[in-house]
Amino acid sequence: MSSAPFDRLRLVALRYAVNDEAEQYIAIMRVFTEGTAGLLSDLSAREVVERLSSEHRLELDVDLVDTRLSYLVQSGNLTRSPRETEARSIREYLTIRARYQLTQRGELVHRQVEELLSATDEVREVSTEMLGGILAGLRTLATYDETSLDAADPDTVAAQVATLFAQFERLVTSTRAFYASLSQVLARYDLGREDFQAFKAALLDYLQRFVDQIARTMPQIGDLIKAIDPVPLLARANTGARLVNLDGSRAVRSSGLAEPDWAGLRAWFLGAPGRRSDAEEVRTLATRAMRALLVNLRRLSSSTDREVSRYADLLRLAQWFDRSDADQAAALWAAAFGLYPSRHLGFPAEPDGDPLPATSSWWRAPVADVPVMLRVSGERRSGGATSRREDFSAVKVRRLRERAAAEAERAAALSELKTHAGSCLADIALTDAARVHLLELHARALAGAGGPLTGKATATAALPDGSVLELRVRPTPGESTSVRSPSGTLRLHDLTLELA
Repeated sequence: MSSAPFDRLRLVALRYAVNDEAEQYIAIMRVFTEGTAGLLSDLSAREVVERLSSEHRLELDVDLVDTRLSYLVQSGNLTRSPRETEARSIREYLTIRARYQLTQRGELVHRQVEELLSATDEVREVSTEMLGGILAGLRTLATYDETSLDAADPDTVAAQVATLFAQFERLVTSTRAFYASLSQVLARYDLGREDFQAFKAALLDYLQRFVDQIARTMPQIGDLIKAIDPVPLLARANTGARLVNLDGSRAVRSSGLAEPDWAGLRAWFLGAPGRRSDAEEVRTLATRAMRALLVNLRRLSSSTDREVSRYADLLRLAQWFDRSDADQAAALWAAAFGLYPSRHLGFPAEPDGDPLPATSSWWRAPVADVPVMLRVSGERRSGGATSRREDFSAVKVRRLRERAAAEAERAAALSELKTHAGSCLADIALTDAARVHLLELHARALAGAGGPLTGKATATAALPDGSVLELRVRPTPGESTSVRSPSGTLRLHDLTLELA
């Protein structure tokens, strides 16, 4: 049996936020949802009027508010209160006969409406700090065995599971919001070159750190999820007296205390048959975002003599319109958009025979042969010569200057390392640039070993004066090498480094 009719009844609860009186309905719903006692609110139309006036500065009469409340009852956002009323007169009974309460559906819908109204288009960071909490929570749950689980307090186990899934849901929600807002920023063409380059540098650094953090924690989280059996955990967490529905089924508890929730956690970090894990998809999306950033930067840098965005031009044009009178605005409109009056629609015709008289009806006249230039671009004049080739000499000079600066920095770093030749690098202080090139030589030496380091491994680098700098890496159990730099201290255990 299809659930479509029931779904349509539920979606009716959204109508109040998009109809013509949405401002009034939203204000009324705010009266019922403000504070922590929203679901326990029990208000009459007159009380709603008073709170609208005092809290929202919205003046409505009682009859109109009662009509709005009745509509919200029909939509399922509110329900009539079962509380009995006592009235000393017929007039008082007619005034207070109907009281209204918030429904669970109405509270859920209005919470989403408020979240939508308060949302902004700014890029939001991913809650990567939740990865550490998820890892710690899984390690705690992995320590339970059959004996310790039987002795554990059910509420304690339930709190640990619920905390784990609250952090997981925050991670998933923030990741989804981050990529949704990022796609909007990448699609914008009104950003200036300087603004976009600054944004690009910050975002590339953030994406790289985000991908690295996922790469570090995902294997550990995946191993723990594989090792944990949620069935005994959930059985222990759900023991005791629990709230039940009218049909006898158990009421819904916090996320994570049902077995399907663990399937979602497993799918996000480990994947499922026939699909990759969502964590891997996040890394793929980050790579695509980096490529999109570089494409946009290439578009911004594609030409040095034309504007990339027309945003500034359109803003200047709007200012001209604002300062113009009626005649100037008409002339400016025609010049800017080419929408001339009807008398300018004509053009010199070149018919094979005699031209048609000006009194001929458009309905009966033959089709005119419109020149291609006029039809495609709206230009009356014929096309001129091709544009001159762009001069990239300034760009080439800038690139060569950057290359020379990079080579000079590399030479200075290698020369600094050369000063330490002939000594064992047990504890050495280097600049950041020298540390980077030392780690590059270290990585090449380990890669050249082709496997676990069992003997000496070497890597070389050529200096500008023709000399060669050699790094030797040897396994020395029990010893360590410390490399200090302004960025921090690198400590290599069971390895000895020597420059020659």
